[in-house]
Amino acid sequence: MPRTGVLPKQMLRELCTTGYIEGIDEQYLNPASIDLPLADEAYRLETIFLPLRGERVRDLLPLVGATSHSFGNPLEVGVPYLIRIAGTWKLPSVVYGYANPKSSTGRLGLFCRIVADGVDMYEALIGPGWSGEAWVLARADYFPVLLAPGLAVSQMRFFNGKSFLDDLHTEFAIEKHGLLFNQEKGKVLLADAHRHADSFLLSLKVGERMGYECRGTRKILDLRAGGKLSDYFKPIHAVRGVFTPRKHCFYILTTKERVMVPPSLSAELRAIDPRLGEFRSHAAGYIDPGWGYGTNGEECGRPITLELIPHEDMLVRDGQMIARIRYEYMNEVPETVYDAAQSNYVDQHAAKPSKYLRE
Repeated sequence: MPRTGVLPKQMLRELCTTGYIEGIDEQYLNPASIDLPLADEAYRLETIFLPLRGERVRDLLPLVGATSHSFGNPLEVGVPYLIRIAGTWKLPSVVYGYANPKSSTGRLGLFCRIVADGVDMYEALIGPGWSGEAWVLARADYFPVLLAPGLAVSQMRFFNGKSFLDDLHTEFAIEKHGLLFNQEKGKVLLADAHRHADSFLLSLKVGERMGYECRGTRKILDLRAGGKLSDYFKPIHAVRGVFTPRKHCFYILTTKERVMVPPSLSAELRAIDPRLGEFRSHAAGYIDPGWGYGTNGEECGRPITLELIPHEDMLVRDGQMIARIRYEYMNEVPETVYDAAQSNYVDQHAAKPSKYLRE
């Protein structure tokens, strides 16, 4: 009986070579997800929307005041845009998908969500044998952003069944590899971890050089060329051990815990419980197998960069609960794991800005 869980790179490649997914090159395959490249069709909208079951996204363009958008013009701040995802998509009857914005776009405050034909929720390709067009709803919230066809701002994970870890397997994973580590690289045992239903709670690191703040700017960021960090963000630090993130600003922060995702698992940051505060703690959220694992398990995790969006001014202190992470089974161990691939954030030991911004 085959396992259920998140499909690894080798199984994603098989979907692409057997005709279920067409027009997606090898460069878009990650250890356990597929980057979703933008096609050359885009629209400026008057409002966001969701299709109802059975409706095509394309048929709803007049309803939301869609006008054609040229990639030569940047996304205006606060305005939603709809951009078609390249490729042809038809899934096997037992496979479904969930999407997340990519870390590098999430760390820019570029808010992205996937909408798909016939799917009445964001970030999902669901239904037996789903086929159709997928689109990304993109909104630049803090500065204008210039996109281009072929860039990927979101990624899709595919599953062939439920994949959440139960307590027994969570404890086994902690004993074998470790999942969370303290700042001294000691394992956080299950009894000492902060639990929330099927997830672990993560805490905020507050102190000197704790991260970056963006209050907004009119300067355009061209993702093809990148930009200078100081044109968009300023470094922040705590005063007497406290810091106050402000409503309408955007923050790049970091967890105190070092997080490891063993090759047999993947993980996702989940929405925080509003009883912990009115804020959004991440703008991306997916964490590949092998994060903080090293090449052969020699690492002891790595801090997770957070994208904090406060809905009200909120004083925070070191160790305050700020995020929630849930682990999931992989269907198989991927042929390449995150750390071994020397990906963009393997040197992330503090709050780290997007790869599109240079120091």
